[in-house]
Amino acid sequence: MAGIKITGYGCAHGDRTVTNEELARVVDSSDAWIRSRTGIESRYFADNRSNLDMACEAAEMAFQRWGGDRGAVDLLLVCTFTPDLATPSVACGAAGRLGLSQKVMCLDINGACSGFVYGCTLAHAMLTAGDARCALVIGSEKISPLMDLTERGSAILFGDGAGAVVLEADGTKEFASYSDCIPESETLFCERFDPAIMMKGQEVYRFAVNAVPESIYGVLRRAGRRVEDVDWFICHQANLRILRSVAGKLDVGMEHFYVNIQRYGNTSAASVAICLSEMLEKGLLKPGQRVIITGFGAGLTCGSILLTV
Repeated sequence: MAGIKITGYGCAHGDRTVTNEELARVVDSSDAWIRSRTGIESRYFADNRSNLDMACEAAEMAFQRWGGDRGAVDLLLVCTFTPDLATPSVACGAAGRLGLSQKVMCLDINGACSGFVYGCTLAHAMLTAGDARCALVIGSEKISPLMDLTERGSAILFGDGAGAVVLEADGTKEFASYSDCIPESETLFCERFDPAIMMKGQEVYRFAVNAVPESIYGVLRRAGRRVEDVDWFICHQANLRILRSVAGKLDVGMEHFYVNIQRYGNTSAASVAICLSEMLEKGLLKPGQRVIITGFGAGLTCGSILLTV
């Protein structure tokens, strides 16, 4: 299938670093317990920044690295479940602040932790169909206001951040996608009038360690590829134990998995976008390498994309 190329990338995060030790002063936990269960050492909280602020900072960085005309962007997708307002969308706010064309299509996608993967899949469909020429896809979340600090299972996990990519169609690149869903699951959710995040951690863990390998094998089948053909696996940063379990089921060494959960925690739709940005900035992704990105979370949902750098 004709692919897409990443021509710009950037990321941002909350303005305050929150260590496990600091969190343990208000949550019934400890640094050692959090590290051993999750792999997280610290996370960022956006005390003085909105979701829109972080989304636009990541996008501005992506534009700088792209060097193209932002007026050419005709599709803007913001993947988030934590918009600042019920309406208008974060995407509309970002289009105005970033100075994009008034003809740009703006859309928020609430896919939770799978959101960025879904956003890139939708962008690919529109770019390769000729319905868009240049897409800006942002994963951005401000989760900290939704955290119940008396609920240890979720309070220790989440952080605030954003990642963005500029995408354009490229017929020389490889692309395949795969998705799965267990509908109406209440293992991870927020109620409308009690917005604190509620999560049944063990059920999410059991889902992830089975659904993620299945999703990866599914996208490989569609692409006619094998696990050995993949250079990097960029999975949603939910829990280090999940990533290690997935690596074991794929029989792949952890050196092929990018991990930054220790510094960010779980940033939901932003996590894969932040990983991509960091890897490109560090020069870890080389031209021609095959990469699988996978998101999984509330829904319950899971999706994977295989692409070439």
